[in-house]
This record gives sequence, C-alpha cells and structure tokens, in this order.
Amino acid sequence: MRIKKTKLLFIITCVLAAIFICVSQVKAQSISSLIGLFSQKHIEVVIAPPTPTPALWTISQKITEAKNLLKDTILTVGNNPIAYTEIRYTSINGKLTPTVKNFKEPEKQIALAVLDTSSGQIQVITIIKRGAELIAPAGWNINILQRPSGIIWNGWNTAYKINIPTHSVVIANVYPNETDTKIAKKVKGRTVYTTQRTIKYQLYAPYSPDLHSSDLIKSGVDYTSAIITKAFDELRQAGVKSRAISGMLVADVFASRSEFFARIPLMEQTDLTEFQIDPQNTVERAQVIIGANQGQAFGITCNSSSACGWLQFTPVTYANIVKIYPLAKLIKDFKTGAADHLNSMKAAILLYDENLKGLISKNGKKIMADPKLEEYLASSYNGAPRHTYASLTAAILGGIQDWVDALTSKKGGLKDETKGYLVKLRYLQKYSSQTLADISGQ
Repeated sequence: MRIKKTKLLFIITCVLAAIFICVSQVKAQSISSLIGLFSQKHIEVVIAPPTPTPALWTISQKITEAKNLLKDTILTVGNNPIAYTEIRYTSINGKLTPTVKNFKEPEKQIALAVLDTSSGQIQVITIIKRGAELIAPAGWNINILQRPSGIIWNGWNTAYKINIPTHSVVIANVYPNETDTKIAKKVKGRTVYTTQRTIKYQLYAPYSPDLHSSDLIKSGVDYTSAIITKAFDELRQAGVKSRAISGMLVADVFASRSEFFARIPLMEQTDLTEFQIDPQNTVERAQVIIGANQGQAFGITCNSSSACGWLQFTPVTYANIVKIYPLAKLIKDFKTGAADHLNSMKAAILLYDENLKGLISKNGKKIMADPKLEEYLASSYNGAPRHTYASLTAAILGGIQDWVDALTSKKGGLKDETKGYLVKLRYLQKYSSQTLADISGQ
C-alpha cells in the first residue's frame, strides 16, 4: 500500500513537471511574439482612404435655387453714361488683329448669387459696375475674366472669378439692362422731347470656367435634343407639309437628320475667333450656357444684323417662314418668336425645308443623297441661298473638289462669314458624335 502511494506520488509529480514545462514554453513563445509585434521591421500601418461623401445637390439644382432667390431683385442704375474701351481681337489669316471698341454705360448695381462649393450654401451680394471698373463689397475679391476674343464686360453673361472668399462661384446674376427712348410731346404748340427710361432685369447664369463641367454640357445636349424632338412632334401633329418634297410632311423629310438642327445653335452662338483658337472649349462653352439656362439661353441675344435668339433669325426671314407655313402656327411677333426656343426650332426646320426646295429645283432630287447636303443647307441658312447655288454650280462645272472655295464672294460665291460658319460645321460633324459618346459613358 505504501509502495502504491509512492508510485502515485511519482506520477503526479511527473505530470505537474510536464505542465510546468509546457506553460513555460507557451509564455516564452508569447513574449517572443509580443517582442516581434513591436519590432520596427514588422510594423505595417494601413490607412484606409476616406469614404467620399455623396453630393446632396447638383449644380443645375443650385442654379435653379439661385434664380429663385434673385427673381424679385431691384437694383439702382445711374443717369450719366460712363465711357470706357475694350480691345477686341479678330482672326485674319491666322493672326489676331486688335480693334478698339468704345462703350458707354451708366453706373449700375449687379446682383450676384454666389455658391459656396464646399457647403452648398448660396449667398446674394451686390457689386457695382462703374464704367470698366468692378467694385466689390468689403471682404470680397472679384475679377472679370477676359475671353480670347478680348471681351471683358459682356452684360448678363459676364464671366466672374471670385478669389476671396475661396470655394465661391457665381452661378446666377441679375443685370439691369436700360433702354432710353426719346418721346415727342406737343407743349404749347411746340414739339418737346423727353427721355423715357425702361429697365429690364436680365436673370441669367453667366458662363465661367468654374461652371464648365460634363454635367452642364450633357444638360445642354439633352435639352437641345428634347426641343428638337418636340418641334418635330408638333409639326407632325399640325400636319405641316413639305414644300421641298411633294406629298411628305416636313417632319418626315428631316426625321433622320435631327443632328442638323442640334448643330445650329452651336454654330450661331460661337465666336469664330475663339473657335479658331480653341474649338472644343468654344463649343462646350455654348453647351454649358444652354445647360445652365435652358429656355432662357441666348433668348434675347441679337447681333448687329438684327438676328435674334439662340438660332439667330432675322426679321425678314422669320416673317417669310411664318407666312408660307401657316399650319405651323408660329408666333407672329418676331422678337417673341425668336426668343422662344421651341418656336424658333420649328422655324429653323421649316427654313431648312424651304432652302431644300431651292436646292432640289436647281440640282434635282439627287441632292438628297449628297453627303454634303447639310453644308448646303447650313450655308443657305447663314447667308442668302443664291450664294450657295452659285458656289455649288461653279464647283460642279469646274470639277472642283471643295465647293466652298469654288467661287469668290466678289463673283457671287459664299461670303467669308459663311465660310467660317462651315468651318464650325465640319468640326461639329466630327466633334458632336465623339462628345455625345463620351458624355453617355460617364
């Protein structure tokens, strides 16, 4: 019995010794592991990139909000005109030629809606235009960007750059546009002239590089496409017949050529000098303005030839289209009709139809299959159709490859302005498809 107890004691002692050795080894390994963990050569720090916070607003939404904030703005306009000059540039034979332009405009307040791009907050401030000088409120540093053509002050589409505060972008403005009209009155048998002032407040989202984005470009492209689609639908519903091709509706004649009309506002609203310097930026600038302003874009813009609206109709041409396509029921008042995007797009489709009629009468229906048909129609739209007919005839008779240069303007061919117009068109025919593909993939 004693022997058994001794053996049992020996066994217990051995087991305890084994457990002690194992525990010691585990501790040693743990200590070794801890030492290795804090060894410099084993440290590996991984910093996860911050998760971007999704934007809660779009620039288009903010522009709409800004215009609502500005819609009831009242501003002060002075009485005495202040003279100033700007140097404008014209590209002649590849060289920029400067011209001094003189302006007179009274001192006026301009309201700016400023977006803080970091917070999404909009603040309305008032600046003063005194001749060529811009006077900003205390704490603000604002410059006006000069365009490649030399334009600085550009009315309600002036490009502002805010340096202080940072993260600030002008997304809308109210520009008071004054008109002084002399009114004749009879006073005691004598004619007395008095000046009557009318002020119209132009509410607009002015272009600036800070607003130049793929979102607004796409918005401009989509808006134009929607207007064209609606114009075709309304012309079809009204049963407006083509004067070019007997028995067909105008909408059916051009249904497969809607891209013709998407390019008109881009040709009409791009400066040729700026286009020659940077065509892509110049075209995108027009698309951004359309995207930012939608139905207001270029609505009241008129040039020195009294061509108005985003499609630049002249009074005589517009009146003729209204008259010969009565079923279209176009707006009869010229300025109202030219400013209305849908109405003017319908008028442009009808004008292309009328010009196609002339091309077919001169060259036969085979002109419909000519790959340069859009060029012929665009040149007729920009200039008198007779110049298009003369140049095309000269090219056919002379076997000249490029019809544009077949006849000089002195001999009745295309004018320089129209040739520049076609330079834009040829670029757009390539650019538009590429850009639309790029935008759709974003």
